Amino acid sequence: MICCFIALLIAAQGSLTDTLWTENTEYYSISVNYPAEALENEAAGERLEEYAKGQIQNFKHNFEEYFKDDPLPMEWNLEITFIHEPSPDGMLCIIAWIWEYSGGAHGNSWTQAFVFDLATDSLIGPVELLGSQAEFETFAEEVMVQLNELHVDEGWVEQGASPTTENYHTVYPVPDENGGIAGYTVIFPPYQVACYACGPSEVYVPVE
Repeated sequence: MICCFIALLIAAQGSLTDTLWTENTEYYSISVNYPAEALENEAAGERLEEYAKGQIQNFKHNFEEYFKDDPLPMEWNLEITFIHEPSPDGMLCIIAWIWEYSGGAHGNSWTQAFVFDLATDSLIGPVELLGSQAEFETFAEEVMVQLNELHVDEGWVEQGASPTTENYHTVYPVPDENGGIAGYTVIFPPYQVACYACGPSEVYVPVE
């Protein structure tokens, strides 16, 4: 019986042909919501699906490990929602919002930005997006200034918002009325720059 159930944990996700993908069992539920743009842009769709599969694989692996010690766990949940953000000309900006409940007092959430260069169908990382390492560091400094005005404990901010690409996993451009870049938004999930009760922290820095 257990072997049959574990086999369900490694079932493959279907190909990306719709904006909604779900998997439900007696013990967990998974849903992935894709924007229409993921179906229209093949490169973007493949990259988002790859990311979703990785999140699902990690979720199922953790569940399998937990299941060994607790054969009757509380129901686990994984929700992945990709949101298409207004994008500057030549770019496609999509944010992944992930929420997971795997036992405990509350669930956890995190985000990931996907900024595509439509001319090359490639992803643009935070340093390239900001222009250079120096501009990236200047951006991070302004972000930390704003965060320190929002949160009391500066230790969280110094560690979670220092200028590393790992910290700035969710930075994306905000378009102006002419299709250029008006500024940049960065999102930090709970626990990265403040306690869980503070929720996600979002900072916008306009282009000077």
